Amino acid sequence: MSYQYASSYPSSGLADGPISRITAMLGSLYSRDRYGNNKHQINLAHIIRRRILTIPTALILLWIWVLHWGERSAISDHVKACAWDQWEEWPAQARPHRVVMLADPQIVDPHTYPGRPWPLSSLTIAFTDLYLKRSYKQVHRTLDPDTLFFLGDLFDGGREWATDAQGFQVAEPRWKPYGESFWLAEYNRFGSIFFAPDQISGGRPAQKAKQIIASLPGNHDLGFGNGIQKPVRERFRAYFGEGDRIDVVGNHSFVSLDTVSLSAMGQPDADESIWRGTLDFLDQAQHLKSKALERVLNIENDKPLQTKFSHEVTFPLDVDDYERRLKNQKNQEASTPELPAVVLSHVPLYREPGTPCGPLREKYPPSAPDLEHDDANSIRVAAGYQYQNVLTHDISKLIAEKVSNVGYAFSGDDHDYCDTVHHEYASAGSGIREVTVKSMSWAMGVRHPGFQLVSLWNPVDEHGKSLQEAHGSQHAGAPTLQTHLCLLPDQLGIFIRYAMCAILSLVVLAVHAVVEARKGPAEDIKDEESGSPVLPVFEKLPSRREKSSSTRSRAASGSFHPTLSTQGNKGALSARSMNARTRSVSPMPGTNGTYGLPSYGYKAPLIEQAGYYGSDNVEIMDGDTDDWGNPYMKIKPPKSKGSVVRVSEGFGRRLVVVGAPVLIWYWWLLRN
Repeated sequence: MSYQYASSYPSSGLADGPISRITAMLGSLYSRDRYGNNKHQINLAHIIRRRILTIPTALILLWIWVLHWGERSAISDHVKACAWDQWEEWPAQARPHRVVMLADPQIVDPHTYPGRPWPLSSLTIAFTDLYLKRSYKQVHRTLDPDTLFFLGDLFDGGREWATDAQGFQVAEPRWKPYGESFWLAEYNRFGSIFFAPDQISGGRPAQKAKQIIASLPGNHDLGFGNGIQKPVRERFRAYFGEGDRIDVVGNHSFVSLDTVSLSAMGQPDADESIWRGTLDFLDQAQHLKSKALERVLNIENDKPLQTKFSHEVTFPLDVDDYERRLKNQKNQEASTPELPAVVLSHVPLYREPGTPCGPLREKYPPSAPDLEHDDANSIRVAAGYQYQNVLTHDISKLIAEKVSNVGYAFSGDDHDYCDTVHHEYASAGSGIREVTVKSMSWAMGVRHPGFQLVSLWNPVDEHGKSLQEAHGSQHAGAPTLQTHLCLLPDQLGIFIRYAMCAILSLVVLAVHAVVEARKGPAEDIKDEESGSPVLPVFEKLPSRREKSSSTRSRAASGSFHPTLSTQGNKGALSARSMNARTRSVSPMPGTNGTYGLPSYGYKAPLIEQAGYYGSDNVEIMDGDTDDWGNPYMKIKPPKSKGSVVRVSEGFGRRLVVVGAPVLIWYWWLLRN
């Protein structure tokens, strides 16, 4: 018998044209029968509801939003909230110079968490670096500062890594394997985070020149006081520059001081060469400030930087001439305008124990407002191995006197925010306001890292005199510096939200799997679009008393199909008998002398075994036969899986469906 199959689409003669493609697309909205013919249009709303608007899809969308917020929006939103125009209060015509202060990045290394096992240690390094890199890049991209200062502790274990120079002594045997090559690798790692061109530009084309100063050392870079080793300090200076320097920024004199080295002064067994350089720098601070201002004014006024020497005859032992020259130099420096001074130190200035740090301190907010003494809210005055929380009173007083005209100071080391005014150091007249800047790293004991924004506006004339202090100026006496704390997101809190979202997802998937399992096994043998079973539908077998000649006529005509027994053997299939065959066979002699098919050991021809797949699926029922003498065969129902198995399989399947795209999305966010 041959069959003629109907064409799915009418031939248009445009097999490769747009009409054919549109027709094929529209045809995909129809389900097909067994011959490829269109049956009926598929319900798209039903497909969307059953296949797209599902619980796994909702969880995937939830994770996409949560991960994007945690890996992108959290940092950008925090930095955007610190936009300069949100807190600056300068006159409309002002063009301030904008500075960012970064403290204690302390890139994590084996020294940070020595007992943390792998891979947790490697993950800590990777995620802290990623946090610093993203935050730093966002600072440049959103705030675009003119100058950026680092306030020390660039590394965490820099003081412990050996140098190739002689005289270095390893503090602990466990740090002996970490030598010069390891420090250089850490230096390159630091540079990839903070010095890479793409980081400084914020991922955009460079629009202006920026000044980045990272020469101020911290106790984790060099050590502290008499614990500093000269080879370690010389290595740091070779790569980052001198720790003692003066920079004129925004018409302010920023005086950077290596106070970790200066603190060796007065300590027992301290090498004088450690602190002598910083002390000499302080002795010349007034002269150096004048020279720095003169250089900046010459650049702005297009004057030559090199001054010509007068042709005079001098004598080395002419004491009177030397004193005269020194006096003239001092008179000239005294007549030079003095810019407001800002001291930068890694270690905070001395204050009395219990001096409050203000309401913005994270760990211990004030116990009550306007307290003059608050131990919990203050920086603890203490010292230990290679650290000291504050400078000594004598060194702090020396700095205020030698630098002079100090109105502000910025420090680091404490990792948390502290804002206090030192009235005992009159320097600029009303005391020194010191801001201890938060650490920028989320691994330094603060949940909300941060950095300090500093806005400077001090217009001067060509000689360096302040225009704000000029006679009749409406801005006379107004502050020339404004500062603002900018907080970064709580990375640990972000991870906690990830964990909560993961727990929620697991619970939802588990409940969903239980609900689906209680509905029973899925009716996979049915076609969802048509609702008809895949197996052919059979007529019920009438009772033996009701069988008529029509049954035999159907058997004779070859149109009889296996039927289901309704009496005694419900759901049983009856095999077709040899006698039901209407087509003739080849005239070959059989075993009884008649024509028939040769016997090969089968009880019935092979056609009688069609659809029989062995005893695992079909059971032959003894003691009852149909009209043709064939036994009834009963199809065994499939073995149903236990509820636990169905729940576990459904949970695992949906977990993969949700987890795979979520992990791919998270990996992409981390890598890009």
